[in-house]
Amino acid sequence: MHRCPGIVFSEGVSGRKARIAGTGIEVWEVIAVYKSVEESFDRLKTTFHWLSEPQLRAALGYYRAYPEEIGGLMSQNEGWTRESIYGNFPFLAGSRA
Repeated sequence: MHRCPGIVFSEGVSGRKARIAGTGIEVWEVIAVYKSVEESFDRLKTTFHWLSEPQLRAALGYYRAYPEEIGGLMSQNEGWTRESIYGNFPFLAGSRA
């Protein structure tokens, strides 16, 4: 938290997660969008219009400091498919639409 002001950490069943302070948004979520808008800060601000510029810059700063951590979380998220979700969580299969 001292190295990246504006970032807080929450503990959960899947481990420690870096989040933007004052929100429930994880850093990797912001970075995934940032990459999807071709690293345009203006488009990122438009997408997350409710976040302040310092909050978004905090997420980018954390990513620059810990790219492997955030990259790993993005890869993990991209790996989820409908089949892998139902395979890992079969109790969800009854809720298929």
